[in-house]
Amino acid sequence: MIYFDSAATTKPYKEVLETFNKLNDELFANPASSHLFGSKANTYLEKARNQISSLLGLNDRFNLYFTSGATESNNQAILGYCRRHKKEGNKVITSSLEHPSVTNAFKELEKEGFEVIYLNSSKEGTISLNELENALDNKTIFVSVMGVNNEVGSIFPYREIYKLVHSKSKAVFMSDLTQMIGKEKVDFNYIDMFSMSSHKVGGLKSLGLLGVVKGINIDQIIYGGEQEGGFRPGTVNMPLACSLATALRINLSSLDERRKRAKEINDYLRSKLDNNPLFEIASPIGGTPFILNIILKHTKASVLVEALSKREVYVSTRSACSSHSEGGSSVILNMGYSEFDSKNAIRMSFNGLEQKGVEQEFIKIFFEEIGKIKSI
Repeated sequence: MIYFDSAATTKPYKEVLETFNKLNDELFANPASSHLFGSKANTYLEKARNQISSLLGLNDRFNLYFTSGATESNNQAILGYCRRHKKEGNKVITSSLEHPSVTNAFKELEKEGFEVIYLNSSKEGTISLNELENALDNKTIFVSVMGVNNEVGSIFPYREIYKLVHSKSKAVFMSDLTQMIGKEKVDFNYIDMFSMSSHKVGGLKSLGLLGVVKGINIDQIIYGGEQEGGFRPGTVNMPLACSLATALRINLSSLDERRKRAKEINDYLRSKLDNNPLFEIASPIGGTPFILNIILKHTKASVLVEALSKREVYVSTRSACSSHSEGGSSVILNMGYSEFDSKNAIRMSFNGLEQKGVEQEFIKIFFEEIGKIKSI
């Protein structure tokens, strides 16, 4: 099997599964329970929260909340903050390249009377700082721009965005770091709120994280009990939280080594696919090496992905969250490519743990299969 779809999900580390299974077996108490067994579970939960904060280098600036995933974290941050602070201004800003969990939350705000500015994309898959600066004013209360794009791997200038937001408005800056944490180093001094998802960093699915700088107030969007300081109700899955701490410890400690390996794969694939009339590389030079997106000029992406799958070679056409919706990739479209191109882009993504030689085997199979497919 050749698995080049790590941006969709990663294989959990063995140690992560061991941590999760051990705690589920030995310490299954509800961490909100008042008895000693529950208190012990809560001790582990808070230890995991502190470990995650330390591993990410948050320097005690953030409150961390466990959620069901980055989708919930994004919705909680965007809807929770904007609804609470609407009296201070009703203008919010995001990019046209965001994940659906961000874009659709902003569409909901539009229905509620907010003025939403969608920043245009450059051909390199990022935004114009000048356009952002011109959009900021005293009515702006919230800006959300991702760290790394999930489809093409472009890296956004989050430090410069943060500086502009705080110098030109009273807004806070939120960043979806789901594809950045574990791929690129992050300086959290330049972020007010962030989201991430466990299964993108060798952890387990159905666990996410929302980080909020202390002192920033957000309304809850889910109602229930008093878990997570009354901010996010529902029984917290302590074993999942501890497994995320384990995943981050392994993932971040190996970042330099994994990044080097991902770059080897990315560089090799680029060398074999670039300057070929059959393809156009959509991922910008200087993006994260963990993602490579190419546009097929004469072949249906869906047909090629299916053909590769039959040979146990796995890539994707879009983000997994959008793969079953109609139309093409909004990211590719907003980068200035045609409707045809947006429907025929393929994303290859890596975790940096791939065996030596897998990229050569991939290219061999890739060209064998594309040669069998009738041009369109």
